[in-house]
Amino acid sequence: MRLPRFSRLLAVAALASSALAASVPAREFELEDRASGTKYVFAHFIVGFVASYLQADWTADMQLAQAIGIDGFALDIGKDPYNAAQLGYAYAAAEALGFKVFLSFDFTYWNSSDTSTIASYISTYGPLPAQFTYNGDVFVSTFSGDGFDWAAVAAESKALYACPNYQASSFSTSSGVSCFLSWNAWSSSDNKPVDASMTTAGDVDYINTLGSDAYMMPISPWFFTHYGPGSYNKNWIFYADYQWTSRWEAALSLAPQFLEILTWNDFSESHYIGPLHPNKPSVYAGNTSTGAVEWVTGMPHDAWRDVAAVYIAAYKAGASAPTVKTEELVYYYRPNPKDATCSDSVAQPTGYDYDGDSIFVIAMTTSAGTVVINSGGVSTYIDVPAGITNVSAPMTVGVQSFSLTRDSGATVVMSGTSDLQVSSSCTVYNFNAYVGSVTA
Repeated sequence: MRLPRFSRLLAVAALASSALAASVPAREFELEDRASGTKYVFAHFIVGFVASYLQADWTADMQLAQAIGIDGFALDIGKDPYNAAQLGYAYAAAEALGFKVFLSFDFTYWNSSDTSTIASYISTYGPLPAQFTYNGDVFVSTFSGDGFDWAAVAAESKALYACPNYQASSFSTSSGVSCFLSWNAWSSSDNKPVDASMTTAGDVDYINTLGSDAYMMPISPWFFTHYGPGSYNKNWIFYADYQWTSRWEAALSLAPQFLEILTWNDFSESHYIGPLHPNKPSVYAGNTSTGAVEWVTGMPHDAWRDVAAVYIAAYKAGASAPTVKTEELVYYYRPNPKDATCSDSVAQPTGYDYDGDSIFVIAMTTSAGTVVINSGGVSTYIDVPAGITNVSAPMTVGVQSFSLTRDSGATVVMSGTSDLQVSSSCTVYNFNAYVGSVTA
């Protein structure tokens, strides 16, 4: 089985995502320099979770990614025996679709002595038509691996554009790198939850450290994992109530060369934006009876992709704000109040008390209107402007329904009811997000 990576009740009912742009600190670099040139968006895809995939499965995932403007998958690989089969499917599917992929070596498994093996991977897959290249060089990345000698790999394989996931402090001693990817996509301190929203301080540190070299900024909607003692002992939730919109707003402001969505399919940490696979439960971190299957089953995140699509278009256009062309309400919430007592052998996740007991809506509107959140029979009315606005209302046990109205409520533009009720009864402390949408 693959080892999954380490990855307040609010006083107000609504929070415009644009206000979160104020978290962007003063910068030493010139934004205009960063805003020029072609921009690329990738999604991190963990190959270690899809041993049972066929090429058709890769094709289906890639088509969903292409539909929202994602340019390619970063193929996270360890030393699994099925790498050859799955990479073969991935590269073939990507070639047929005009999609791109590149290798991302997971240094939970690789180490400094693997130079020749890594070079052989690049020699094998680098020349293939679906391989993403940048400035004519084979693009390659990592999870972790600070200090690895990429110059030595390039000497054994092909010219590389290496964009590893290193700490910014490793820049001065790095070898053969052209770019850095950050994995600091969530509000945390030493991999522990903190009672604060994610800021861009870490991104700015990378950008200032890298200077003229490119930065790959991480974008992620959530992080919850609930493994108990004896099975990784990873049991926490990072505060991310409004994070999906705030990170995209920050990306428009900082305008890095590359964005990487964390992740497409890491079900073990609940930050997936790809589809669920009810017929292939083994993709839920490789475990069909315990672990991630308990907090992922029936918890889709698909509608978060609709939000990403609008921001990706704005990012690639160099715009400072997204342009909404199709109206939609994307809602998300946990299945239970945070203080509910569950019949669970694993304790509540660390950081659970920082979460708000709220029902969230990302309103994508072409003109001003009123979002109505009815949580358990209690309605909250929130006026929103045109654009994308992240709002919330207090969580109440029961049915959750949503609508967008105009003309002081006389015109109902769209309305809908979620399939998932909030319940105070539970068997698992599930702090994953249930995501759905309402359209006209």
